[in-house]
Amino acid sequence: MPHRRPHISEEKIIAASWRLLSEHGIENFTIRNLCKELNVQAPTIYWYFESKQVIYQALANLVSREIISELPKQGDWRERLQLSATVIRRKLQQFPCSGQLLMKSRPEADFMELFESLLQMIEPASLTDEQKFSYTTHLFNYVIHFAVEEYEQRMLQISLEAGKTENAHSDLSPFKLLRRMHEEGVFNLMGSDELFNSGVLLLLDGIEQRVKRV
Repeated sequence: MPHRRPHISEEKIIAASWRLLSEHGIENFTIRNLCKELNVQAPTIYWYFESKQVIYQALANLVSREIISELPKQGDWRERLQLSATVIRRKLQQFPCSGQLLMKSRPEADFMELFESLLQMIEPASLTDEQKFSYTTHLFNYVIHFAVEEYEQRMLQISLEAGKTENAHSDLSPFKLLRRMHEEGVFNLMGSDELFNSGVLLLLDGIEQRVKRV
């Protein structure tokens, strides 16, 4: 490890990490590739971050702060959670592989503040603490997994295009309902805003039904 502070900053390492994630995906994110991106030696990176996992943690914390900064402050619990889901998804799209980063990182103060903010939104609802925690977790996880699925589909499409695969779709002839829906264009919903919003509304409708039972 260098004895003098290297001529690079933590901010530059973070920026380079986002570029690397955007261009090559989280599967190919390594300290070696990060060094190539910055044209530095590994000890320079380790001066600021002792491991790749620590970089992941820093990126995840940054995403949490970005989400918190745009969470809605007005509206009832349902309106705020619905808008929050959209904010979270948009931020996960803005920062490449951030859904995976949140899943790979332990919850630190920034994430705790984010989840606390979501819990504060549902706090006025007539639900038990267990229900509030569970439903908020379900909604948050839905958004995370939707964003990760969007990423995986993009990576698959890139892989298929790179391989110049002629028949990218499975043979649907044996599957009557799937074939019909494919012919109707229903498959175009995959990864769409419409599909995302329908899932959020389904979750919120379920929560609202529980509130009405109390």
